[in-house]
Amino acid sequence: SPETCRLEKTLTVPPPSLTLSTSPTYLCLVGTSADLGRHTSNRDARFKGVILTPQHYGLLSPTEFERRLQASLAVWQEEGRRGVWVKIPLTQSELVPSAAKLGLQFHHAHCDHLMMTKWLPTSEPNNLPDFAHHYIGVAGFVVNAEGQVLLVQEKWLKRLSLRHWKLPGGHTEKGEELWETAIRETFEETGVKTEFVAMLCFRHMHEYRWGTDDIYFVCLLRPLTTDITVNPAEIAEAKWTDVNAYIGDPETTTTNRLIAQSYKDGLASGSFIQPVSFPHFFANKKDLVFYSNRPLDEEDRRKEKSEPHTKL
Repeated sequence: SPETCRLEKTLTVPPPSLTLSTSPTYLCLVGTSADLGRHTSNRDARFKGVILTPQHYGLLSPTEFERRLQASLAVWQEEGRRGVWVKIPLTQSELVPSAAKLGLQFHHAHCDHLMMTKWLPTSEPNNLPDFAHHYIGVAGFVVNAEGQVLLVQEKWLKRLSLRHWKLPGGHTEKGEELWETAIRETFEETGVKTEFVAMLCFRHMHEYRWGTDDIYFVCLLRPLTTDITVNPAEIAEAKWTDVNAYIGDPETTTTNRLIAQSYKDGLASGSFIQPVSFPHFFANKKDLVFYSNRPLDEEDRRKEKSEPHTKL
């Protein structure tokens, strides 16, 4: 049957609802496509794909792994499977040449494993998604009661004699909300404790690092403390500076000048971007939608009336 995966017997304990192949020719279990999705980590089942992890192929020699994978690829192609994903841990990196010999390519890597893929259909282009190609950075725009913004000067720029005052911030960590990154990075770099107020804006940059792009969010934060204690490993100096003076400083970058101006514009309009959380429609996750409830002014209404598709 096309829905049957005639695969292998290398798992230590077979799931009770499946039977194992009597011949160790292939690399996965015998069962329905639903069984395959439940028992072989085949998260790609709805796309007629196959995902193999070390749990499924066990501790094989490179020669045996190559033999079984080659046979499995032939079966999967006959069954009309599409994308094949093979996770190889660092401890079994000797399997990589065998997979590459059979046409699998690198998709992505982490510190303890890499993922290789192969597109099986010959009559349609490869539709496997690329790996993540954006960094996510978050900065804190911290303004105290005197209208001063918290700025830092990074240590490595100081060594290059570049006078570049910027916002505290850094890359988000897995599982962090954007504002949590801003709060954490601000405290790590300056010792100032803060709380989240709103999202100010974001910047998108191509060719940021290692051939990837970058999205840089800026969160408006309220200081809970004001004393500065810099992290000497990263930061050369930190200070509070009047927002207007920062905008007017000729050495402030255009990007940072616009970020500061977006703060002033938000104050003038009485509205900032706020997050709204609700359950995701498909999985046991949550969605966050950031939007501004800024009321339309007369100019906005005029544009909307004459140009209905204008994005406000």
